[in-house]
Amino acid sequence: MTHNYTLQPSLPGMTLREATAAESIEFQQHLALTNLIRSVFGEEPWDDSSTETARRVLEFWRSMTPPFEPVKLTTFEADVQQMILVKDIDFVSLCAHHLLPFYGVAHVAYLPHTLMVGVSKIPRLVDFWARRPCTQEALTAHVADDMKHKLLPKGVAVVLEARHTCMACRGVMKINSVMVTSQMRGVFLTDPSPRQEFFNLVERRGLE
Repeated sequence: MTHNYTLQPSLPGMTLREATAAESIEFQQHLALTNLIRSVFGEEPWDDSSTETARRVLEFWRSMTPPFEPVKLTTFEADVQQMILVKDIDFVSLCAHHLLPFYGVAHVAYLPHTLMVGVSKIPRLVDFWARRPCTQEALTAHVADDMKHKLLPKGVAVVLEARHTCMACRGVMKINSVMVTSQMRGVFLTDPSPRQEFFNLVERRGLE
């Protein structure tokens, strides 16, 4: 069978030796996955070829690896002392146990102390931590801890709601189940008043 694998361009700044090594590793990964797919599913059921399927799977897996640089939060001096919430942040991540996607929405709030952050940075932070194999529990904690570490706020609250294809397609095969996880830091953990305000705002119907 003809192998129509196409090497991807090397990263800028690579030496010739580094580029050759990277391309060799990429070729071996593609070949190994192609052989694995064929050993499990056989040769016949492909609309184009198992080599193309392997290429697409590898591209998807590579898209679910974190960027080289962590998200740099653009901060400025806090001029309010009120809860700031960004809710219904779409995300897609990859289950660390089965390498199948889970997806849903994140709700992230913080109560500023001395620093505030640009609103677009919070979804970027969620995406940064989602782009790696992980569990939903770990993803929720990573977002909360990163917000706490970078902003030093009075408190952080994070809730994730997600559907897991590993539960829909295997095991109990429940397609409508939603998993909800939460992590509270600072006053959201110790004071019921801001915590209740957070949950009330999350549950409130928003923009149509």
